[in-house]
Amino acid sequence: MGYLTAKQFSEKWGISERRIIKLCKEQRIDGAKKEGMVWEIPEEALKPSDKRSNISKYINIQKRIMIVNSKEEITEYLQSLLEKEGYIAEYKKLDEIGDLNKLEKYYEGLVYFSTNNMDKKEEAFIISFSSKLNSESSIVIIDYNNEKRNKVEKKVSSKLKNEIGLRINTLILDIQKNVDLIVNYTEIAEDILELLLKFKNSTGMTIITDGGKIEFNSKGKTSNLEIGKFYNAINSYFRKLNKESYLWCASTMLEDEWTESPQEMKFRVINLEIANRGVNVERIFIFSKDKIKEFKQNKTLKIYMQSNIKTLYVDYDEINEKEPELLQIVGNGWDGIDKNTLIVDLPSISKERGYISKNTKEVMKAYNCFLNLKKYSKSLKEVLK
Repeated sequence: MGYLTAKQFSEKWGISERRIIKLCKEQRIDGAKKEGMVWEIPEEALKPSDKRSNISKYINIQKRIMIVNSKEEITEYLQSLLEKEGYIAEYKKLDEIGDLNKLEKYYEGLVYFSTNNMDKKEEAFIISFSSKLNSESSIVIIDYNNEKRNKVEKKVSSKLKNEIGLRINTLILDIQKNVDLIVNYTEIAEDILELLLKFKNSTGMTIITDGGKIEFNSKGKTSNLEIGKFYNAINSYFRKLNKESYLWCASTMLEDEWTESPQEMKFRVINLEIANRGVNVERIFIFSKDKIKEFKQNKTLKIYMQSNIKTLYVDYDEINEKEPELLQIVGNGWDGIDKNTLIVDLPSISKERGYISKNTKEVMKAYNCFLNLKKYSKSLKEVLK
């Protein structure tokens, strides 16, 4: 499938380029996507009907998805994925929807987060809502893994497939409620999208996911995490940071351990992204003065110094002489989030990559160490210029 620009479609459809861009922003052109500053439109895209025409009252020209009882932590990721696919998402609580007979809109799909293990009320709603769908539509039910839950989706899926032809599938969250966890909600949102859009000929399908869950022990720490889980946890935390957040980090660079691995490259990109979002990021790099000449050519340091990240230098030898206990606290380095969370690196010889701690004593010990290190710090730009 090829793509054309708004200017090319302006000539093709005989309307202004400005009008084409407005239609793209309103998500009225299927498959249109923005790459940088340019809108790319599938070359076979159909010209949307004029909303001022009466035809729009009778023909559903928008790809709408109704999402009911959405979990707040999943909504952000699901919204982003649906937008990329050209869908308009509407979010409602079940008690906000009211009489479906008065709902004039039609939908391409329904995502339903079960709140009562699929009781009769929820079952009735799903069957009733199917009147707003068509044979190409899809329903996804999201529920927790509860052995006692009423598995009505099997009965409902058979009914709706026979009567309408639509698909109905289920995503089971194998996640304990009221347990301190790190959950990768991007994974869950992606699974929802797969069930909603990708399985065109499947119904009654059930996928079980734990969302890459990571549990904290009674001391507020995770176990030592392998590379994949460690970086997934970092990504989950960093995505939630905003302009009120403070990321304080210290790294010991006794060797040039900054690799070109895809994981490390992605980690650097995420750091730049959060700094561009306005997150207050301070990074202290600790190494000996005799390494300055070598680190002037370090790619990672060059990237960080050209960003919105505040980069600081601390002389390893000076700290080792005056306050060596600070180096013991830093260890192999850590990233602190506000005064709540510490993401700790493990030695490179370890099979695991690191762990996460919400242990107040450990977090505050690292935070106070960071403040003490800042007393010895200089601008990294000035040191490496």
